[in-house]
Amino acid sequence: MKIGIKVLFVVMAIVISVSGYSQKKAKPFKGIITYDIAYEGDEIDPATQAQLPTGIVVSILGDKVRNEQISAFYSMAQISDMGDGSAIVLIDAMGMKFAVKQSKEEIDKNIAEADVEDPVVKFLDETKEIAGYTCKKAEVEMNGNIIEVYYTDEINVPKGMNDNSGFKGIEGVLMEYSIVQEDMVMIMTVKEVKKGKVKKGMFVIPDDYEIKTAEELGGMLGG
Repeated sequence: MKIGIKVLFVVMAIVISVSGYSQKKAKPFKGIITYDIAYEGDEIDPATQAQLPTGIVVSILGDKVRNEQISAFYSMAQISDMGDGSAIVLIDAMGMKFAVKQSKEEIDKNIAEADVEDPVVKFLDETKEIAGYTCKKAEVEMNGNIIEVYYTDEINVPKGMNDNSGFKGIEGVLMEYSIVQEDMVMIMTVKEVKKGKVKKGMFVIPDDYEIKTAEELGGMLGG
């Protein structure tokens, strides 16, 4: 079964969104954060639902962060280097493996051209226990939508990762939040935070991936 183009773009939105963390504590976090994903929407047909990811795995080592989801039909990951601001997107789908590399300058240019306004964040006096952490609540207004976010500043992860993810202004790990994608709402909730070793090889492009530019990939996907 081939993956629909809409599904791929939904997944890319998820990958980019979960890159949103910033530094708070003294000791850097090294390990893996795992999310469950739930979907809401009347227009989600069974074929699309079957292709969507049900979870996200975020691996963190130093200034490197890898966000990955896998379904029965594909895998997609984004590797962010918070030290130099660059990023790599890995796509394994439809029998093909591609990697797209972008420098900080390219990413900044894309953000500027998109002319996206910073979100409006309202911090609330409410907490919720998620995966063993007491999480604070905030409301984020973006693109005309109000999104409830629960986050924790008890985990020290690389600084600045919320800035380009749609949640600029929130310090800490996003523990529960949602993304509105056309007629679909995706709800991400952390189910486990596991400290421990992470392999360095997870943050480089595998040898069997073909490197493409963002324009080349967009043309292949009909963008």
